[in-house]
Amino acid sequence: MKFGLEIKNSKLHLFWDKLNVDFYKIFIRRDNNYTECAQIKNENFTTLSLMPYGENEAFIRAIKNGQIVDQSPTIFFGIENIDAITCSNSNITEILCSEYHNSYGYRLYKSEDGINFKGVQNFAKNYAQTPYEKGISYKIKPYSVNNNERIILNSSAILNPDVNKFEKVTIHKSFENKMFISWNFKGYADGFAVFAKNSDYPIFETNDGKCHYAYIDNYKEDTEFKIKAFLNTPNGQFVISESALVKLSSRNYTTPEISLIIPAYNAKDYIARSIDSALASDFENLEILIINDGSTDTTQEVIDWYAKNYKNIVSIQKENGGVAHARNVGIEKAQGKYIAFMDNDDVIRPNMMSCMYNSITKNDCDIAIAPLYRLVDKGYTLHCKLPFETDTPIDIDKYFEILYTPGYYNCAIWNKLYKASIVKAHPLGILKYEDVSWTPCILSYAKNFCFLNTPFYEWDRKSRPETFGDFLAKMPENDLFEHRKQAMMFFIENGNPEKLEILKTIAKRRLMRYDKNSNHKGYQELIQSL
Repeated sequence: MKFGLEIKNSKLHLFWDKLNVDFYKIFIRRDNNYTECAQIKNENFTTLSLMPYGENEAFIRAIKNGQIVDQSPTIFFGIENIDAITCSNSNITEILCSEYHNSYGYRLYKSEDGINFKGVQNFAKNYAQTPYEKGISYKIKPYSVNNNERIILNSSAILNPDVNKFEKVTIHKSFENKMFISWNFKGYADGFAVFAKNSDYPIFETNDGKCHYAYIDNYKEDTEFKIKAFLNTPNGQFVISESALVKLSSRNYTTPEISLIIPAYNAKDYIARSIDSALASDFENLEILIINDGSTDTTQEVIDWYAKNYKNIVSIQKENGGVAHARNVGIEKAQGKYIAFMDNDDVIRPNMMSCMYNSITKNDCDIAIAPLYRLVDKGYTLHCKLPFETDTPIDIDKYFEILYTPGYYNCAIWNKLYKASIVKAHPLGILKYEDVSWTPCILSYAKNFCFLNTPFYEWDRKSRPETFGDFLAKMPENDLFEHRKQAMMFFIENGNPEKLEILKTIAKRRLMRYDKNSNHKGYQELIQSL
């Protein structure tokens, strides 16, 4: 059983081979004994928080029918920093930090400005309580004593008791008599658990701290639910926040302000999840256009159910013409002042539309851009993190300066919000590389953009065994070159004539990247011709 781990920000991230078992047990060493600190049911990765300072060991057991069916090798690791967490209510702030075995005690420091800290109290153990004070920051530091002098051994990062809170939780009806519960959580958690009111046992639990939704089945529509955010610690789960009780709710959709376009093709197994994540948006005036691109399965039955039950769902059927053509049909029909795109197997976070709308309107920008998550077997990886000031208007040329430079290759169309007038005037080309061809093109017609340094979009490479990008990568080299050439020429020929030279520069950057991984002579010839 393969097993790996990484240490990031004092937290232990573990991942392993997924097996056909009931759950996995995670063990670490404590006081020369191995202690079980977590049980993981549905994922093949997790995070452990508040790990003891110093050297340690970990291994995993796979359990099926109560029996150990596999065990990983033991991995040795060392924790060099102090991890800590705060959780607060209106009266008390609790502070918990990693154990530091050779310490005499732990000292609590607080600050009103987040810069100047003053020691206020000592604790014998790695747990502190203090009266809640709004706007106060904390640090906790283990210390030793020598000749009656306190010696600081380490320090936690700055802790803010006003984080680690549920900002909003909603529930709506989903396909096949299910309910979809979603949440915005501010702060950090190792996982979440959903409980029905007055129940001590979760109906859903995940050790994925970036999860933000769950399906609920076989419960009455008037049932109330709450969510708990927790950490996985050496002593087991530690709850850091609870949501208020929430039950099935309805939305007040009136006039579309944003149009979200979702092309769909043979997506019966996963499109409900995408639609549900869009319906969970905290932006009420969201029009969701689903364009069925000639599906041959029961995708339309799923879409029809949503269109019947939600008046902000627009169902459009067409003959198969590819994803670019489907998006263009959606662009033509869109009624919103702004347009966003989503693929039929991806997910968006509930606050994506509201955050991007607030920024694009406040800053009077043509496009809003944010990072995105790429979801794989080991969890989430961050993409499209850009080196720009957040939530402020930025000249579009600043983006062109880095587009397709090392580290900034991604040209996704779905981590952005666009002014509809620009998109309607410049639809996508009917090409294989529709995103590569269209993104520089549409950017060239924008005067400015705003950047939000928060990932809202989840590019799911886990749910489907093969995507269209994988299909393109298997093409014969000559065909692949021709499709890439068409993409480059599209934005050069259809982009803003005033940006022609920079568009050629961008094309050369992209072609040079393709050339590094290919023996095809056409790339160099095309570069020289531009």
